[in-house]
Parts: sequence; structure tokens; C-alpha cells
Amino acid sequence: MRRRFQELLTEEMAKNEDIFLLVGDVGYRVFDHLREDYPDRVINPGAAEQLMIGMGVGLAMEGKIPVCYSITPFVLYRPFEFIRNYLHHEQIPVKLVGSGRDDDYGPCGFSHYACEDTKVLESLPGIEVFRPESKEEVDIEKFLYSKKPSYINLRR
Repeated sequence: MRRRFQELLTEEMAKNEDIFLLVGDVGYRVFDHLREDYPDRVINPGAAEQLMIGMGVGLAMEGKIPVCYSITPFVLYRPFEFIRNYLHHEQIPVKLVGSGRDDDYGPCGFSHYACEDTKVLESLPGIEVFRPESKEEVDIEKFLYSKKPSYINLRR
């Protein structure tokens, strides 16, 4: 599912120079070609999740489409205050991508588990949630071009 998302994101970034990809120190092999093709639009703020979301908020406020990508607990749980304040309350249309569901990253330990992502986001009804069950269900256009903040969870 991640590969399909990457393929679709590649197509959209080629068509729309307002799309920016922010990665939380992950996805190297998957996004290497995007780093090469769009070095000014692929940003790795490192393992600094609040910074990544904050950068996404700033880009969205300038009319860009920021896509913040990381392993699910790191894109949702660590920067939760920023997500609550800016995406939910202020409705700033940042796009969140969580890689992995349930215990997809089980060998990495429970800090990488993503069993509660949907329940956490149910507490923030202002964020649109996409949870495709197959790569055919990944609707990147609806996800990217929604005027609302959005979250998509991709199985590993």
C-alpha cells in the first residue's frame, strides 16, 4: 500500500508544484527519487515530529499542500498538541500520512504500534480520516485536495 501511495504521490507532485513532502526521518528508499526530482519540495526535518507538523502548518498557511509522512505513532501521537491546535481547531489543511497499522512494526516494540490511531482521531472530528484496506482504495486526489486537514493510514 505504501508503494501505491508513493506512485500516486509522484504523479501528483509532477503535476502540482504546490505539493511538499515532509518526512520524519523515514521512507528513504521509497522516496529517494522524489528527493532527487524535487529537492526543494522534499524536506526531512529529522526525528522532530512537532517541527514537521509546524512546518506543514506554515506551508499550508502559504497555500501549499504539505504531506507529513512518518510511522503512524510518530506522525500522530508525538505531535498531538500541534495536530489538535492547528489542524483540528484552526482547520489548517495539513495532510498526515501514517505508515503502519496495529502492530505492523511489531519487532520495533510497542512504541511503534498504531492500534489507537482511529480512536485518537475520533476525538478530533475536524480531521478527515482515510483508512484504505487495499492499494486500490487509496484515493490520493480526495486526500490531497480536500480543503480539510486529512489523515491516511497505510498498511505496511
